[in-house]
Amino acid sequence: MENKESFLQPETITKETLPSILAEIASEREKKGSSETLIPRIRRIREQVGKLGDVSTVVQLYQEEFLSASHMVIEEKSRKYKANPIRMAKGFLLMRDTSKTMEKYLTNENLNPVIKARIYRFLGRYSEQKRQYNKSESYYRQGLAYFDSSEKPEERFNRLEFLGFISYSLLKQGRIDEGTYQALLTLKDFDESEEGKWLKENSYQTWAVWKSGIEIRTAEILLSKKTKSTYLAPKLLSDSEKILRMPDGNTEIFRLRLDELDHAKKQLKNI
Repeated sequence: MENKESFLQPETITKETLPSILAEIASEREKKGSSETLIPRIRRIREQVGKLGDVSTVVQLYQEEFLSASHMVIEEKSRKYKANPIRMAKGFLLMRDTSKTMEKYLTNENLNPVIKARIYRFLGRYSEQKRQYNKSESYYRQGLAYFDSSEKPEERFNRLEFLGFISYSLLKQGRIDEGTYQALLTLKDFDESEEGKWLKENSYQTWAVWKSGIEIRTAEILLSKKTKSTYLAPKLLSDSEKILRMPDGNTEIFRLRLDELDHAKKQLKNI
């Protein structure tokens, strides 16, 4: 495993080495506390990729920076009373800056359509942070339109994440019945649809992180609202705990999500 010191060393970026580098970044950002080390590396790589003229990978690296910044916020929120407000604020600012930059690329004709559609995912997430849930829903639906029209499982699986975020936006707008129904339909698709099965087989980690995220967020809202659907919350949290384990038994790779799960499970005591 690469240590943190090696992240500070210069890297030679070529079209041949990029796929493995991107995969490594995606894995590293899921590790708790990795953001401050990873973001400078992402920026150095992005600068070199820009010189290669690869605009799609440049945007993809902005997306990775956004995700790393969002993890700073998530990690601090999960600490509750011991949260670091300065770190959280820095994460918010990075999310704002990267989302604004990505939005400018929407008019770039050289951008890969998948990367372009996924920009709406990040615009929606930042709108959520500002509690603009109508706006976040609109962004998600714009991104979803591309993946709904795709017939390729390796592209179409993205619709599962977008649908999950749409259900959350609906719930946060107070449209509880509609949001819950959408969440349950989406969770069913994770298990039964062609794209859901494809994702689980090709990237169990992504499948489990996305699905459990929908379950945890939905359960938290149902527990806080105490609606007629609140009885679903324990079932959702139980399934998320069950799937947050790699086929080889590894759970630490899901540490960020498991911390969110632990926070949500505390709310069960109030029902």
